[in-house]
Amino acid sequence: MEKKNGQDILALIPKLMENIKAKEPVVQAITNFVTVNDCANIILAAGASPTMAHEAAEVAEVASVVQALVMNMGTMEDVKAMLIAGKAANEAGVPVVLDPVAVGATKLRRDGGKELLEKVKFSVIRGNASEIKHLALGAGSTRGVDAAEEDRITEENYRSFGYLARDLARRTGAVVAISGVIDIIASPDRVIALRNGDAMMSRITGSGCMLTALMGAFCGGNPDRILEAVVCAVSLMGVSGEFAKEKTDREKAGTLTFRTHLIDYISLLDGKTVQERTKLEEVFLSERATKASMKLYAITDRTWLKDRTLHDVTEEILAAGATFLQLREKDLDEGKFLEEAKDLAALAKKYHVPFVVNDNIEIALASGADGVHVGQSDIVGKDVRAMIGQDKILGISANSVETAVKAEESGADYIGVGAVFHTSTKKDATTLSHADLLAICQAVHIPVVAIGGINETNVMELKGSGVDGISVISALYAKENPGEATRYLMGKVEEMLN
Repeated sequence: MEKKNGQDILALIPKLMENIKAKEPVVQAITNFVTVNDCANIILAAGASPTMAHEAAEVAEVASVVQALVMNMGTMEDVKAMLIAGKAANEAGVPVVLDPVAVGATKLRRDGGKELLEKVKFSVIRGNASEIKHLALGAGSTRGVDAAEEDRITEENYRSFGYLARDLARRTGAVVAISGVIDIIASPDRVIALRNGDAMMSRITGSGCMLTALMGAFCGGNPDRILEAVVCAVSLMGVSGEFAKEKTDREKAGTLTFRTHLIDYISLLDGKTVQERTKLEEVFLSERATKASMKLYAITDRTWLKDRTLHDVTEEILAAGATFLQLREKDLDEGKFLEEAKDLAALAKKYHVPFVVNDNIEIALASGADGVHVGQSDIVGKDVRAMIGQDKILGISANSVETAVKAEESGADYIGVGAVFHTSTKKDATTLSHADLLAICQAVHIPVVAIGGINETNVMELKGSGVDGISVISALYAKENPGEATRYLMGKVEEMLN
């Protein structure tokens, strides 16, 4: 898959800004009473038209005819109206933007945020790092409406926040924006980092609320390009902040003057200037090995394909719900192996499934795989983690508490433990007891996937063993209908894990 490096988004900035002025979208903002005036003015400054209707009796009627709906949890008494408006907007196909202000601070806000996510489909979710962390993980620090110190985005940790935003985007289907010194914007497929803005923006009330309102204007004017619209809104806000600070400094003025200049520049800047000033980085992230991704771990085997291709059978398995993919080849020459690995890497990316190559570190790195899986013998005398880097997945096989602990100490992201049943793939492997499995799982802090002879008839025997999922070959690839087999086995895995 071609890497775009964000240049396609940069190229669209002038057009995205022109679309708002040409279409003059109406934006309904159910927003914080502290910043309602500033939010209305920034929508106007962008070229859109605001309506601040928030009474429960009329919000559905309004939401069904506007071009965008913005919801701001700053005032919790409006949550009922937000739910009504959100449902109406969803039915009308209107983009909905959520600002989960201080969502983790109180029970009222936690419950309100949970209900909104459950009942409304959002096009965009924008918050600070603590707010997004709470929505993504159900945890996170908070300092009122501000991000906690430990949640601040820095050059050292911004990629981690990219993962956080992408995970929430995949779970909700929304574009997720995290505001900070470095802004992170993620769709299910792409992650963008922006480095514009000025520290004075954090010294005025409501800069975040205004940014959310501005996103509503951009989504209303560009409903078919939500990711690009959000990136452009964040960029325009940041560049305007830079110009506003320069002008405020020349005037030797303070924060109130800065706020006025900020809104002024939203209305004055042209697309070309914003485009030239935007500091954009597309962040390329590997998939991650999580407990959820261990549920149904598919390992390829071409010997079962008959007249079908590995690509087609694997796609059927991934489309049916497999959560992890490993390419295992013993006989292919390096050229064909690399070609096959590149093909499956692109396929796994399409389904947002982590993809690793078995044993061959060079092929894993050259193919764009998310990582590599190795055996205990492969880590002797070499630092595999150093060879593949910190961003790549490292899976290591283990068959005892001792080897499992050693694997974790060697930098493994997950452990493949087996054989749990007799397997034709490794006829000389010693099978592990239920007690052995439980001891291994309790000895490590990373995900554990069971492997070896597992199929739909014996998977339930693993219940209570502590494993996070199963790794299978013939249980999928040897089946006449691999997709149907995947769906059935996934159901059994869910039953086993619960």
